Amino acid sequence: MRFDELPDDINDLPLDDPALAAGVIDLCLGYGDRLADSLLVLPCDERGVSLRMPVVVAGVPWDADAAGRRRGTGFLTEVPLPGVVVALSSADRLRPTIVERWRRTLERRLEACGTTLVALGVADARTDTVEIVGGLAGAAAA
Repeated sequence: MRFDELPDDINDLPLDDPALAAGVIDLCLGYGDRLADSLLVLPCDERGVSLRMPVVVAGVPWDADAAGRRRGTGFLTEVPLPGVVVALSSADRLRPTIVERWRRTLERRLEACGTTLVALGVADARTDTVEIVGGLAGAAAA
């Protein structure tokens, strides 16, 4: 789903639905963000509904080793959140092995602090698409 196809009541709906999660990621991560190798973190309540306070971090080194990924996601453990939607984005296609490494790092980080990964998406600047690859929405998509 694209951002312009989101339902009017999106602010009241849980983002564990893959299509809704993809649409919200598409809304939050513009083309410029995607070109800038950005990480999106969208806090959610205990039902998986967006709190409408997206955080976008640009310049993420997607090829970081495990220690670098832990450092890069350390802020997620600093703020107690019931859930989050996270998206990786890049000007170039992110290799599946890179996406998988970040998915595992995020899952471990969030599990350790009791935060639910509602959705994990990959936003591609070249194709202008969002693919849901993890979290509750990823399980629903499988």
